[in-house]
Amino acid sequence: MIIKSIRLKEGFVERNILFSEGVNLIHSTKNSRGKTTLLRFILYALGYKIPNTKKIKFNNCEVELLIESETIGKITFVRCSDFAVEVTIGSKKQTFVLPEQQNELHKIIYGTENIDIIRNILGVFYLDQEKGWTLLNRGIVIGSIHFNIEELIRGLSGRDCSELIRAQERLSREFTKYRNMFSIAQYKESLDVEEIVTDSYEENSEVVINQFLLHKKRLKEELRRIDNTLANNKNFIQFVTEMKLLVKSPDGMIFPVTQNNIVGLNDAIELLITKRKFVSSELGIINSKLDKLEKEKDNEKEQLEFYKSASLIETFDNRIARMSLNPLIIKKEMNRLEKKLKSIRSEISNITKSNNSVVSSISSNIVRYATELDLGDKDSIPISYLFTSNLKELSGAVLHKTAFAFRLAYIIAVKEALKIKLPIILDSPSGKEVDQANIKLMMEIIKRDFSDHQIIIASIFNYDFDEVNTIEIKECLIE
Repeated sequence: MIIKSIRLKEGFVERNILFSEGVNLIHSTKNSRGKTTLLRFILYALGYKIPNTKKIKFNNCEVELLIESETIGKITFVRCSDFAVEVTIGSKKQTFVLPEQQNELHKIIYGTENIDIIRNILGVFYLDQEKGWTLLNRGIVIGSIHFNIEELIRGLSGRDCSELIRAQERLSREFTKYRNMFSIAQYKESLDVEEIVTDSYEENSEVVINQFLLHKKRLKEELRRIDNTLANNKNFIQFVTEMKLLVKSPDGMIFPVTQNNIVGLNDAIELLITKRKFVSSELGIINSKLDKLEKEKDNEKEQLEFYKSASLIETFDNRIARMSLNPLIIKKEMNRLEKKLKSIRSEISNITKSNNSVVSSISSNIVRYATELDLGDKDSIPISYLFTSNLKELSGAVLHKTAFAFRLAYIIAVKEALKIKLPIILDSPSGKEVDQANIKLMMEIIKRDFSDHQIIIASIFNYDFDEVNTIEIKECLIE
């Protein structure tokens, strides 16, 4: 994948920038001139949700980006708002609504249907100046975009844990609810229930109102049933009348069938009509009582608001005291859920890591580059270090170089799995605590092992590459 060019337009001012297929240096002699903004404009045009920089609001600009993909050739992106991007492939144009269709767009760009890869691929090739140089295997890439090494590995190795992950998320939500319930149960045990008045007017009125509402519901259902029966009887009378049936009596007399000579029909209809009147009257009484109770309840609330007779704590304690909570039962359920969660997480971990060539390959490359950057060797860096969550021991230049080694290993893994060469985008690689000797080591690795990748570096420094396309920013990005 090669970024060919970008056109930026803000108001009546615009700038066109061309990139080479090799090394590109976005350079300015001073900080805060627009180097990071240009990198973010590239990601913004690709459909990502990218935070604005201090001087430019992205949705006030028009961005046109041209890239060349290994899978489908040249793709043009035009983005003028946060909500959509227009994509042109050959002569075909298509608008993608964001963020709803972001994954569909990125399937085209990166040539894969795997959502685990798509969700994490930005964290493979882009190192942001704020988050990138401290991100190893889990965390924020930029803005609200996250990276997770387990997801990436499952995607690259074609291992599916979606059902287990959904089960884990469901159980985690359930466990959180029980944990909150347990806290409330413990709080309730600390209360002196005898001193708390729980039989309030509000509570009693709620009970009465609920009883009336149930009665009202039953009466309305009864009215509906009577109306349906009456309608059916009336339809039957009309049907019989229209049939013009004749009846012959035992003495030989013949006479027509009408609603008046069908024995008992009119009496049944009259009975239903009378019953409907009673039910309707009772429903009216219930509605009247409900209105009265609601008014009394509103008056009670107004008085409580006026006098402020109970503090928030007292009100809360009253509510808690009325709850039926058994901490022993809740704790037992929490223990059950915790065991189940542990089992599911273990299963997900085994599927992700066991006998996985992608894990071995990434770990091997991390060790190789870490050794070269004087961070350790195969004896001090185990294969499990790929999944480390202990970053407290890393700081300054060590963390900076470690993040660099991890990213290079990820890029190689993506190349092997997807057969694409991602660009390497580095924002301010010369960190405050990284000396020039370490920077030279890092750049030598890029020159040697990634010469077939496009390199884009934003920095106030210059770097020792044979051929560099320098994009100079003087006072601001769009001048």
